[in-house]
Amino acid sequence: MSTRLKPVVAAVLCALAASASAETVRFAAFNASLNRNASGQLLSDLAQPGIVDFSANWSSSVAGLSTEQRRVLQAHYVAEVLQRVQADVLLVNEFDHDFAGVAGANSTANAFGYSSTSAQRFQDNFLSVPHGGGATGRSATEAISYGYRYTPNTNTGVPSGFDLNNNGVVAGGDDAYGFGNFPGQFGFTIYSKYEIVDVRTFQNFLWKDMPGNLLTNDPTGNRLSGPGGFYSPAEVDILRLSSKNHVDVTLLIEGQQVHFLTAHPTPPTFDGAEDRNGKRNHDEIRFWADYVAGGAQAAYIYDDQGGVGGLAGGAKFVIAGDYNADPIDGDSFKGLIGGTQYNAIGQLLDNPLITDPRPSSAGGTAAATDPSNNGPANQSHLGDPALDTADFNDTAPGNLRVDYVLPSANLAVTGAGVYWPTRSDAEFPLVGTFNNQNLFGGLPTSDHKAVWVDVEIAPIPEPGTYALMGIGLGLIGWTARRRR
Repeated sequence: MSTRLKPVVAAVLCALAASASAETVRFAAFNASLNRNASGQLLSDLAQPGIVDFSANWSSSVAGLSTEQRRVLQAHYVAEVLQRVQADVLLVNEFDHDFAGVAGANSTANAFGYSSTSAQRFQDNFLSVPHGGGATGRSATEAISYGYRYTPNTNTGVPSGFDLNNNGVVAGGDDAYGFGNFPGQFGFTIYSKYEIVDVRTFQNFLWKDMPGNLLTNDPTGNRLSGPGGFYSPAEVDILRLSSKNHVDVTLLIEGQQVHFLTAHPTPPTFDGAEDRNGKRNHDEIRFWADYVAGGAQAAYIYDDQGGVGGLAGGAKFVIAGDYNADPIDGDSFKGLIGGTQYNAIGQLLDNPLITDPRPSSAGGTAAATDPSNNGPANQSHLGDPALDTADFNDTAPGNLRVDYVLPSANLAVTGAGVYWPTRSDAEFPLVGTFNNQNLFGGLPTSDHKAVWVDVEIAPIPEPGTYALMGIGLGLIGWTARRRR
């Protein structure tokens, strides 16, 4: 080979190597129970991180604390869990919504780039502060910082003006577009180390506009609409599909666009024989199945920004959130109904466009038979407890797999897990056991556990790299022909 060509060949090889190396990106979802019992409490809690000593030993740190201090301590424990998970892209479910420091929610989509004051305070006062170490008996954590955030608006607690639970009174959380005792309760927020380049929200999408939905095409004997149905025609016309919001946050990672598809469907309980929440949960999950299919299957979809349709073919995505549906156990809408087989979360887990990494933990297995159990539900379950992500009441429904991080099939998965330490682990106090009366909400952090998945995302070479590669390969080919 010509001496003059050797630098060109070396540059080509370097460009090829750079383009081949992939970035490992960790996506995570955590229903962190950062919802509060009154409007504005989360804003207040996150503004005063120092009212409790979170560096103390867990067993002594709760003694004599006020309710407010216990709420702030819970937020510190949530931050410590997230620092241990070290996600690059994170969804936090059950995070009360505010407008620039004013608690509330409404039906207007938040602008691209909006981050609530609570989301900012949680970053500055909790995530940016190391935890653990010292008297806690746990290893110290490192602060974690997210340069990009988005807080979507939410249907929870926003009044519908209708008696949606048919109790004769138009008032309360059951009559909101999504259950919430006040506007903004149970919202969610997104943190990312990668640039957010676009956002689509679907807060106002009407349930009836989904073809073949379970609202107007109910296959059961307890119909939701039509003659004798649970909802009146006027109610059917205003019911929204999303109990909180469905949000597509587009991230720019290694030159590629990756869609982070986030939601928090309603629990399939707290209703009656009509199973209105179970059917809504099913269709909230189905929405993403149609969205990632794209094309004709997603043609009915419209967003709050005026766009229509779903993802383009071959798009890369990660679906994340608390979907309140176990594929085997629990109360989600599933089984053979009217000659059709249903499985709410199966619409995603069994989808050829989606990978189920089946994240697991030793803590989930141990919790199924933990002495603190207060009921027999776990013993009747058929699912693998190692896959469980929630420590629910053991009388009913028991522990379930309800939290998910599901990459598209065109992303390579390199790791996955559920943050659920066992009793012998020094970090166990961060998850604890169900219904400890000394703690806010009965648990150190949440009845849900953080779930994470690692995927590889290969960089797309810059245009100049493509040009250099083309020139170099052309010269190599020309040299080979000359030698022959």
